[in-house]
Amino acid sequence: MAPSATSPSEDSTKWSTEFDTLKRHNLFRNPPADKTAYPTLAAAIAPHIDSFNAIFADDGLLHHAIRDIGTKTFFDGNPNVDPVNEDGSRVTRNRLQVRVRQVFLEKSLLPPSNKIATKREVYPVECRERHVTYRGRFRGRFEWRINEGEWKENVRDFGALPIMLRSNRCHLENASPKELVDRREETEELGGYFIVNGIEKLVRMLVVNRRNYPMAIIRPSFVNRGATYTKYGIQIRSVRPDQTSQTNVLHYLNDGNVTFRFSWRKNEYLVPVMMIFKALVETNDREIFEGLLGPAGSKGLEGKQFVADRVELLLRTYKAYNIHGRTKTRAYLGSKFRIVLSVPDDISDEDAGTEFLRKIVLPHLGAYDTTTADDNDKFKMLLFMTRKLYALVEGECAIDNPDAVQNQEILLPGFLYGMIVKERIEEWLNSIGAVLRDWGRSNAFPSFTSAEFEKDFQPKVLRKTNENLAQALDYFLSTGNLVSPSGLDLQQTSGFTVVAEKINFYRFISHFRMVHRGSFFAQLKTTTVRKLLPESWGFLCPVHTPDGGPCGLLNHLAHKCKIATKAADVSAIPKLIAQLGVSDVADASLGDSVVVQLDGRILGFCSPKQAHTIGDTLRYWKVEGTHGVPLDLEVGHVPNSHGGQYPGVYMFSTPARMFRPVKYLPLDKMDYVGPFEQPFMSIACTEPEIVSGDSTHVEYDPTNILSIVANQTPFSDFNQSPRNMYQARVLYSAIGTSLTIFSVSDG
Repeated sequence: MAPSATSPSEDSTKWSTEFDTLKRHNLFRNPPADKTAYPTLAAAIAPHIDSFNAIFADDGLLHHAIRDIGTKTFFDGNPNVDPVNEDGSRVTRNRLQVRVRQVFLEKSLLPPSNKIATKREVYPVECRERHVTYRGRFRGRFEWRINEGEWKENVRDFGALPIMLRSNRCHLENASPKELVDRREETEELGGYFIVNGIEKLVRMLVVNRRNYPMAIIRPSFVNRGATYTKYGIQIRSVRPDQTSQTNVLHYLNDGNVTFRFSWRKNEYLVPVMMIFKALVETNDREIFEGLLGPAGSKGLEGKQFVADRVELLLRTYKAYNIHGRTKTRAYLGSKFRIVLSVPDDISDEDAGTEFLRKIVLPHLGAYDTTTADDNDKFKMLLFMTRKLYALVEGECAIDNPDAVQNQEILLPGFLYGMIVKERIEEWLNSIGAVLRDWGRSNAFPSFTSAEFEKDFQPKVLRKTNENLAQALDYFLSTGNLVSPSGLDLQQTSGFTVVAEKINFYRFISHFRMVHRGSFFAQLKTTTVRKLLPESWGFLCPVHTPDGGPCGLLNHLAHKCKIATKAADVSAIPKLIAQLGVSDVADASLGDSVVVQLDGRILGFCSPKQAHTIGDTLRYWKVEGTHGVPLDLEVGHVPNSHGGQYPGVYMFSTPARMFRPVKYLPLDKMDYVGPFEQPFMSIACTEPEIVSGDSTHVEYDPTNILSIVANQTPFSDFNQSPRNMYQARVLYSAIGTSLTIFSVSDG
C-alpha cells in the first residue's frame, strides 16, 4: 500500500531489485510527510552538504578560523618618521587593535528595504525563475580597542553570501518530500549545489595529498634549487583545525645537511632544519643526535654509520650561525620573518619567532594558543621526518606514491568555501591599515586617542574598506576561478566549479560523486597520474571515467565509499596506546622500534611485533565498539620490509578521509576501512575466497567497487573493459525524454 501524506509505511525506504513501478507512482502522488523514501541517494550527496554545514556550526570552521586570525594591530603617527623625545627616547605610539569576534549567515530573506511583502522568505525556486543568486545576509561582530582600553564592538554587514541548498542555512533543510512539493521543489530535491544567477553551480571535489602524513618523495626538479640540492625530500601537508593547510618540505643536501622549505603568500623560503629544532625546544646537540640516530648503546647503532656521518655534519655546519639557546634562535627567526608575517611593530623579535613557529611549522600540532607540549610534539615530528629522509637516501625505505589513493584525500566543497571566507576576513582586517594611513595623511596624522579619530573611525575609515566579502564567493562560484593572495596551498587557480546539468538523472547524480585530480595535472605530458592503481579498489570506480582529455583524472567514487566530514573522537586513544606498551625514544634500527602516530602526532615507539599487536587490538575494539575507539578510525599498520614503505602504526581520524564498509570476520560485524590501511590487509572478495588464518575481512558485495552509474550496466563482466567505460559515459549523456501513450482510434 502506498504511503499516505501523513503516515508513510515503514517499507517506503526499502527497495528491491525489481522496477517497483506502482510503489514509485504512489510515492510520487503521495509524497511522505516525515522522511525521504530514498535515503541512499541522500547519503550520496551528504559530503557536500555536511562539509558546508561544518562552516557555521557551533564549533565550526569559522570559529577556528577567527581564533587563528587573531587581532591585527596598527599604530598612529607618520609611519615614515620615527619621532623621539627631548631625552632621545622613542615616542610611544598609540596602538589600535581590531578583530572579528563572530560571524553569522542568515537564511535567504527579503531585504529590510522591502516594506510591502508579508512573506519574507526567499526560496530556491524563486531564484531559479528570477535568475538571481540564492544567498543570505553575511554579518560579523567587529571589535576594536585603543591601547589597553575596553573593547568596543559593532556589527558589520559583509554582503550576501551564496547558500548551498539543503544546508543548515537553507529553507529546505530537513524538509520532507511533502514540504518540498509545497515549496515548489521536486519531491526528492537532493541539494548540495548553489544557485548563482539562476544557474545551478556545484563545487567539484578535488584530490589532495593526505594530511598530516610525511611522504617520502623523489623529484629530479629539486636539484635545480641550488648547488648542493638533491632529488630527495620529505613533504607533509599540515592542516589546521579550520581546514586551511601549510605544506612543509625537508630537502636533503649533498653535504648531509637538511633544509626546511615552506611557501607563504606565493613566495618560497628556506631555513636550516637545525634552526627550527633549536627554536622549538630548549635542546642540545646530543639530544638531536640521539633523536635522529638512537640513544647511546642501543641495538643496531654500529650499522648506522651512514646516518651518523651526516648528522655529525648537520650539527657541525650549524655552529657557523653562532646562535645558542631557544630564546636567541627564536629572536633570530623573528628578525628575519617579521616583515613576511606582518607581525605588529611593538612585539619583540622572540615573540615574532614564536608566531613564525605557530603559523608555519607543522600547524596541525598547534595552530593557536600553542603550549610547550605542542612545541615538543613539533620537535619530535620534525626529528621523525628528518630520520625518514635519511632512511630514504640510504635506501632503507621506498618513496610514497602521491598518485596512489593510499596517500590522498578529498578537498570537500564546504571546506574550500570556508577557506576562502577565512582569507577574505583576514584580508579585510589587513586593509584597514592602508585606509588608516590614507586617513592620517589627509588629516595631519591625529592621535588614535583624539576626538577626531573617535568621530571618523567608522564613517571615514571602516566605510572606505571593501566590506563586501561575499562578492569574492559570488565570483568564485560563477567563474570557478580562485583569486587568492596566498593560493590556499592549492596547485590550481581555476576549474573549481561546474554547472550541475540535468540532462538526465544519472548525469546529475554523477556530478556529486566525481573527484578531479586537479587542472594542473591535465597539462602534464606524462600518463603516470592517469593510471588505475590497485589501491583504488573500493574507493574509486575503475569503470566510470570519461574517455579523452580527462581520462583517469576525472574519477567517480564507488557507490559505497563514504567521506568523513567531521573528526572522530579519539580522546581515549593516547591512553590506550600507553597501556599497550610504547616508549618515548626510538632505537637505532627499524627492526627494533617503529613509530606509533595519531593524526600526525607521535604517541611513541614500539617493536614491530608490538606494532602488529596494537593494530589488531585497536581494530577488534573499534568493531566491537568498546574502549572509546571510534568505528571510522583508520588504523594503518605498515609492517617492516626490505626497502618498502616506512614502517609504523599510523592512525587517522580527521575529516576528508575516504572509507568504506566491509565485514570483519572475527566478530561478523561491519568495519570501516580506509585507503591507507587497505594495502596491508587481507580482504576476501567473496565468501569462497576466505583463507583461514589469513583473511580478516570479506566484501559485502563484489559490485561495491563500482560507482552508481557503472552499476547500471547489465552483465558488465561479459564486456570488454573499454565498453563498460563507454557505456557509463553514454548512460549519462542520453537525453531523458518523457513518453505519453496516446489511444489512436481507426476513425
